[in-house]
Amino acid sequence: MAYSRIVNVEYRSEKDMEIFLSNWKDWLEMHMHMPEAISRTMVKTGPSSSLLMAVYASSEVAEDARKVVEVFFDENRDYILDVIAFHGEVIKFD
Repeated sequence: MAYSRIVNVEYRSEKDMEIFLSNWKDWLEMHMHMPEAISRTMVKTGPSSSLLMAVYASSEVAEDARKVVEVFFDENRDYILDVIAFHGEVIKFD
């Protein structure tokens, strides 16, 4: 069953958001071991906040992705003010 991880990030400033997102783009390109997602969407929710939603094939793949992404967040924590994360099964309406 498809499983989603949703991460809302509030950055310390607009500049910190720019740096974080630039680092994220570069990091994703360099990390081929990042588990494959069915989809990834990032939305700018304010001048210094974003929401990332990734959908994975299963909760196991989502958990593997969480562990990999956690390393990136730790390396870039100086740009982050707050993080709120959600996760759960994707609801399908057939």
